[in-house]
Amino acid sequence: MRDHTTILIIGHGVLGGAVLDFLSQSSRPYDLHLGAKDVEKGTLRANLARCTAVNLGHHPAIKVVPMDLMNVEATAERLAALDPDIIFNATTLHSWWVITQLPPHAYQQIDQARGGVWTPMHLVLVRRLMRAVREAGLESVVVNASYPDVTNGALAAEGLSPTIGIGNIANSVPVIRLAAAHLLGCDLRAIDVRLFAQHYFGYRMPSTGSANGAPYHLSVYRDGQRISPEELSHDKIFATVAGHFRRVRGIAGQAVTASSATAVLRTLADNVEGVVHAPGPLGLVGGYPARIAPTGISIDLPEGLSLEDAVEINRQCQRYDGIDEVESDGTVRFTKESAGIMRELLGYDCEAMALGECEERAEELAAKFAEYRDRVEQSGGVRADRFRGTSAASSLRS
Repeated sequence: MRDHTTILIIGHGVLGGAVLDFLSQSSRPYDLHLGAKDVEKGTLRANLARCTAVNLGHHPAIKVVPMDLMNVEATAERLAALDPDIIFNATTLHSWWVITQLPPHAYQQIDQARGGVWTPMHLVLVRRLMRAVREAGLESVVVNASYPDVTNGALAAEGLSPTIGIGNIANSVPVIRLAAAHLLGCDLRAIDVRLFAQHYFGYRMPSTGSANGAPYHLSVYRDGQRISPEELSHDKIFATVAGHFRRVRGIAGQAVTASSATAVLRTLADNVEGVVHAPGPLGLVGGYPARIAPTGISIDLPEGLSLEDAVEINRQCQRYDGIDEVESDGTVRFTKESAGIMRELLGYDCEAMALGECEERAEELAAKFAEYRDRVEQSGGVRADRFRGTSAASSLRS
């Protein structure tokens, strides 16, 4: 038995770096490893985490290890040697914020294709990671940050689903609790929630103050007693979220995602029981409250809601994110509207993608997006009034 939990963070970008900081400052005796394709840059980021932690009186153990997820064999060898208890994947070929750097009109237009259309970019690295985990024969818990609402469910078809995801639906939970406590005039600690919804809800509701018609299920509790919608309407909660408790968004707002990831990682690492909100637990599509315990993970269902109903809510909600269906063989089928926007703007024609096609599709999408970005930047932007709707965004974080 090891004295300390070994956590491997793969990726040191905005999210991976912030999670490394949070864990380094947690006063917990974790053995932290940072997997990096560029070891020199990874070392610089690890040293930043070390210095920040020391200023706060902490002395974390951090080691940087070379790791190129595209090389499955080498990754498997590295994983077998390290044998981490927990692996946190913070890599993607398509970071959500990249399209926000486009000229405003171009961003508004491509954003209407919604988040699901970028699935190929999110699948490539986590799929290779999971293949390496299987090849290494590990039983590590894998926590995935790369669009887990969809990728975890798709990879389940190959027996490669990560254990759980982070962010997305989890990012709405603290602000819903704040809004409910404010409206009820009670202590925040008295408020608990159980929320079921796909990425789209967590992306849109805090900005607009509405679910925009997307299906979801929300239960609010005060001191363990369920609050009826008649006593406190969801519309009032959501309006308060987007009003009184409106927060910084964008890259700076990633602190909320990083803290939600840290909550999942610490619950797992400390081998305690607790409920977290997370996307993609147990290979399911969408987001759920998940009960993490030493015996495993289960979905924490409120009274009156079955697991089948919870999954169906998420299946319906994902259509608002541009995903028509994640089929049993892992094929991801996109909505006609979202696929049409990408075809019109980028010349990228993809209505469905089999798992085995993800790398080819990701390469094509990356090239088409680069052409589009160059084109709109040279022209000074494009009109934003041709489509209606939302989305996600490109950069390898390793």
